[in-house]
Amino acid sequence: MQYLYADITVAPYSEAACDVLAAMLSEIGFDSFEMTDTGIKAYIPQDDFEEKEFRATLDNIAIPEVAFTYTLHQLENQDWNAEWEQNSFDPILEREFGIRLNPRMAFGSGSHDTTYQLTSLLLQKDFTSQRVLDMGTGTGVLGIAMAMQGAKEVVAIDIDEFSVANARENFALNNINNVSVLLGNSSAIEGEFQTIIANIHKNILIADMPTYVRHLASSGILILSGFLSSDVTDMEAAATSNQLIVTDIVEKNNWVVMILHKR
Repeated sequence: MQYLYADITVAPYSEAACDVLAAMLSEIGFDSFEMTDTGIKAYIPQDDFEEKEFRATLDNIAIPEVAFTYTLHQLENQDWNAEWEQNSFDPILEREFGIRLNPRMAFGSGSHDTTYQLTSLLLQKDFTSQRVLDMGTGTGVLGIAMAMQGAKEVVAIDIDEFSVANARENFALNNINNVSVLLGNSSAIEGEFQTIIANIHKNILIADMPTYVRHLASSGILILSGFLSSDVTDMEAAATSNQLIVTDIVEKNNWVVMILHKR
């Protein structure tokens, strides 16, 4: 699969503006991001890229007095991974939590606030005897964390073939074999789970919430992340309409983890 990346300059630079930019781009198909000194590099499969939609997204980011400029670059997956692994990968999850990763993508490596935040949260919980779902698994790290905390069965699902292959590699690297890694979207979910985690994007989370609820055990927990603090009101409204109770909201650097239970 061939990738493009947009090297985007944010002026004046701020981490908050970069986070908003990454969140908006993730909604139009960009799946990995790398922070730079002047902004971000945003990666997308070439077949999914539409420059008109990309430019419209940049134009619609309403941050006063902040401007976005960009250049586009083409590269093969193999070249991107080799460059990123050599120059940008920080093995923070192995250093702090003992989770080993062979990183094939930036998002899910622990470098992003949502991944680190969720991993830390999961490693404080007990999943003994639970069947758990990691939806939008990426590198597989959240499924790995739940397995380390006693989950009897892990199901991990992602829409990207590359992510599925990488997740399988990382589960094996951490000696976890009670896992099924599937290619697909929420329609691939089967059976009942005591815990469901979805670290995706706001629009997908809201659209798929009814499916998560159908597959959530009566005493189960739904953990959602990948959205910004400005999205909390919309997420709470969606939760209420799906008969869910918000029991906790954790925020770090404008990114939110929301924990919900069935009514």
